[in-house]
Amino acid sequence: MTQTLFLIFLPIITAVTIYSFKIKHIEKLVLIMQSSITFIILDTYTKIGHSQGFAFVLGGYSKVSGIELKMDRIALAFSILAIIIWWALIFYNYDKIKNDLRFGFFLIFLEGVFLGFLQANDFFTIFVFIELMTIISTILIVYKRDSYSFRAGFYYLLFNSIGMMFYLIGVAVIYQSIGTLNMTLAKEILPSMFSNPFIQMSYIFIIVSMGVKSAFFPVYNWLPKAHGAAPAAVSALLSGLLVKSGLYVFIKIGLVFQPWLLKEYLLYIGLITSLSGTIFAIAQKDIKQLLAFSSISQIGIMLMAISRLSGYGLVGGVYHIFSHAFAKSLLFLTVGLIINKTNKRRLNEIRGVYESSPFMSILMILSLFSLIGLPMFSGYISKDIVKYSVKDFGIAYLLFSFINIGTLIYTLKFFQIFKGKGTKYNINIKTKISFLILLIPALILGLNPTFIENIFMIKIDYFFGNPNIIMIFEYFIFVVLAIFINKNYVEKEHKILYKLRHFNLSFENSVFLLVIFLFSLISFNFII
Repeated sequence: MTQTLFLIFLPIITAVTIYSFKIKHIEKLVLIMQSSITFIILDTYTKIGHSQGFAFVLGGYSKVSGIELKMDRIALAFSILAIIIWWALIFYNYDKIKNDLRFGFFLIFLEGVFLGFLQANDFFTIFVFIELMTIISTILIVYKRDSYSFRAGFYYLLFNSIGMMFYLIGVAVIYQSIGTLNMTLAKEILPSMFSNPFIQMSYIFIIVSMGVKSAFFPVYNWLPKAHGAAPAAVSALLSGLLVKSGLYVFIKIGLVFQPWLLKEYLLYIGLITSLSGTIFAIAQKDIKQLLAFSSISQIGIMLMAISRLSGYGLVGGVYHIFSHAFAKSLLFLTVGLIINKTNKRRLNEIRGVYESSPFMSILMILSLFSLIGLPMFSGYISKDIVKYSVKDFGIAYLLFSFINIGTLIYTLKFFQIFKGKGTKYNINIKTKISFLILLIPALILGLNPTFIENIFMIKIDYFFGNPNIIMIFEYFIFVVLAIFINKNYVEKEHKILYKLRHFNLSFENSVFLLVIFLFSLISFNFII
């Protein structure tokens, strides 16, 4: 279906036009473009029906050697998510797009590249789009042009480039083995060849590269650095979408390879990622660093679910990706505004946010409620499904409760910014619209999971998101424990928290951990 090509080329052409020609009111051109691709994606949503999607090979080549773009149900869901988040970013950066052509160029160009990445249906085209996303996002991370942002940006670029080197090795092995990089054709061939050690190694190499991209344990050190340096809009993109690109590829290649050997191992990698992210988030005093490590924790939850690659695991993982994307993007945008207004980043220094802007504070609190999985919010439903999907793994099921308690603890730390006196923030209407664009779909997902049901053609049982008395009591116990731990250990600054907060990995040590991650996957697959 060729109309989905416009999802890629309209933003790219608009970005080039913005930068190349001195057009008045370029912000209006951006709004026209965004409205056009919104219409296209909604039209695609109505047409996809119960089909498996639409595929199109560029240039009329065969699938074997051609570049194929495919809009299937997963790609459609992520495309809708991306377009909603870019709507919010356009309104949030409305004046900046108008006054800074270079920023507008990179922001809009990145949208086209990301939507192209979602439709790519061969291994090499995915690589090309990921590399483009990495380069553009690096430029946006270093946009402040200070020493800290340059260090963080180049750390991000180099580490992700090393990760993608493993991806290329895996892709080369696949091509040598089956003679094509088309994912539809590979899906017909690779499952029967998975006993081949070279095919298993290709899968492991790709998993390692996507582990770097999505900040799995132990290769996530680049993410807090990037968030600390990036402007608010870029942090929202990183946490809401770009980090999830690795999970998206993980889903796609998992459905192609259909491997069974590493599912349990990856579930526990997700568990460790979530636990470590939670612990480091609790230790933070910098508000952006807290949100960054919180994102790592939530990515771990997503991986735990998605590693199942079927049934409620896949549904719960994607549900949580959506829930987290809306809530965390909103929090990064609002926190960016607070930092700009106060010139402060430490949680113990920021005060009076509620008095400064009740409207923004209420939206932030609702996002936090979703993040901690409060009943009646989307985060509660998604976490409930994820927990159900890992019920057969005792330790994972048990430790999931500790993750929830940890999430409550660092959320309590976050809540202190609303207390106290504050001077009124003057927030323009466009910024408020950007906040609502993110909050409304998050609330809808919490009240009605129909969209997720339609994407996966699966009925989400009524008991998900409908807490009974036992679940309410369990949640109450979690809250009490979180308050106790926060008051007696976190607020009193236990020495372990101080050490965790100042723990820093050099680039060389991060690369060493990347190698350890690779060999752990190889060992589990071939030895254990």
